[in-house]
Amino acid sequence: MKAAALALALLTAPSLASAGSWKLEFDNRDLPSLSYRDQGKITFMLGCGRALGLHARYPGEAGRAGKATITIGSRRKSMKLVGEFEEISADDDATNFVQWDLGYSRQDPELFGRRWKRAEARLLDLMERASPLTISSRTASYRLPKIDAAGWRAAIEKCGR
Repeated sequence: MKAAALALALLTAPSLASAGSWKLEFDNRDLPSLSYRDQGKITFMLGCGRALGLHARYPGEAGRAGKATITIGSRRKSMKLVGEFEEISADDDATNFVQWDLGYSRQDPELFGRRWKRAEARLLDLMERASPLTISSRTASYRLPKIDAAGWRAAIEKCGR
């Protein structure tokens, strides 16, 4: 999906998601995306293609435009992600966080190299083992249930990078 479509799709959800579900989907080029939806609205999405994109509803109040930080974690481990706030339409009442390629720039020779692959494995391990998966900022957090979409990790890992 294109970034603009993702930004429009990412809407607000309750602070403790409970009625939603995880879903693994493939686009017309057979590229995967894993999403958590609650009442038809996407709260969290990890997808890949030309880039690995992580989109999440930002917990709490958004700061200034530009850089943003969230922490994804479980009870035992966490990972800090630096990205940016996504532009959304005026009709939406949520702020969304986006990070591309685990924070590596397109010009970085390390992109998709050993360090990048270790960071990807760390993120996927954390997501796979967390129950619940906690998304937090400095001021707020929300939890998502354990990922139960069959085959999601293998699909993301074999995404052609």
